[in-house]
Amino acid sequence: MKALTFALLLSTLPVAVEASAAELDLPRYMGAWHEIAHIPNFAQKGCTDTIVHYRLNDRGGFDLANTCWKGETYKPYFGKATPSAGPEPLFKVKFFIFFKADYWIVALDPDYRWALVGSPKRDQLWVISREPVLDPTIYDQILSRARAKGFNTDKLVLTTITGRKSRGFDS
Repeated sequence: MKALTFALLLSTLPVAVEASAAELDLPRYMGAWHEIAHIPNFAQKGCTDTIVHYRLNDRGGFDLANTCWKGETYKPYFGKATPSAGPEPLFKVKFFIFFKADYWIVALDPDYRWALVGSPKRDQLWVISREPVLDPTIYDQILSRARAKGFNTDKLVLTTITGRKSRGFDS
């Protein structure tokens, strides 16, 4: 009886990830994504008009160009993502020579219109969209999903969008 009670209790806990890495259509995920909101971090301090560009590479992962404007200065940051073992859509991203980070696709729209990206430690979180503006109702639903997965959405700040464009990989 104790085992059944424990199993029922476990079944009520939120699922960590909605789709496995095998279900992720990586080529479809590629392209430009506009940042809608993020948990503040050192690299993005003072950024506006943040856009991240993804392209497939020949190592089974993808290259990324995180771009933003800091005042009048255009700032691109380049990285390489490689798949990490496990059932979740998790990648290891390497920026510069020494800096590595987890890249976890926490939730993804079935039509690949928006994504929720974070880290397994739940200390980093980004809401990204194919368009620079996201419907407030959809944004609220995304936040509900993030909270259900243990992220503190109170830390999120909306990204300032002024309409400046990004050169992506051509930076």
